[in-house]
Amino acid sequence: MKPMSFFFNDKHSVRLDSKDFSLHSGERQVASNLSKIRKDHLLRYRLVSDYLSLYEHKKLSLLDIFCGNGYGTFLLAKNYPTFHVRGIDGSLEAIECAEKNYKLPNNLFKHKLFPFLLPRRVYDVLICFESLEHVENDKLLLTQIRRSLKKNGAAFVSVPNQDEYPLENNPHPFHFRHYSHSDFIDRLQRKFYIEKWYGQNVYEFKSDLNTFHVLPESEMILREQMAGQFNIYLVHPRG
Repeated sequence: MKPMSFFFNDKHSVRLDSKDFSLHSGERQVASNLSKIRKDHLLRYRLVSDYLSLYEHKKLSLLDIFCGNGYGTFLLAKNYPTFHVRGIDGSLEAIECAEKNYKLPNNLFKHKLFPFLLPRRVYDVLICFESLEHVENDKLLLTQIRRSLKKNGAAFVSVPNQDEYPLENNPHPFHFRHYSHSDFIDRLQRKFYIEKWYGQNVYEFKSDLNTFHVLPESEMILREQMAGQFNIYLVHPRG
């Protein structure tokens, strides 16, 4: 088996002992209503919502890992009142914001700092958007996702694509690594089978450098089987 070739952020390493978990660290969306959440984030959750429409008359259990201030957890809970949607995040301030602005009768927010253990085979659908690159032990997080899904469950996982968004040219204070598409598929297939994947572009780049100018919403749409700056994978547990 060939070794993984993810790009690790060694030069600008992320120090866990100095990591800023505050809501306004720049790592999370902070708006108190959906209309002010950046569109690329909403489009990912709308992908999940569209998938869930197949099960709208059932009572599913969902987990939103690293839910931030809770906007995505809220969106899914609002669209599917019969579902139970739980959001967890390492920022206590973000969870307090979620409780204040995005609480519904069928959602629940909890402060959990990674590494954590998730209950075994509890969730029908699990969302892990823009999270794996933020933790040192991404292998453990993938293992927890696999462990916590029901036998026929589904997970939506997104990561920055090293092929389109090279970390060595764009150091990020919160990212341990970016993932090439082919290597990330290799890693996923050890624990999951992949139903679909999508690419999404968010920023204007010039010569492999992120200008941090956000693209128009029309250019942020998710494209199936077309790699983007961020890739989103719909997967199911093996075994």
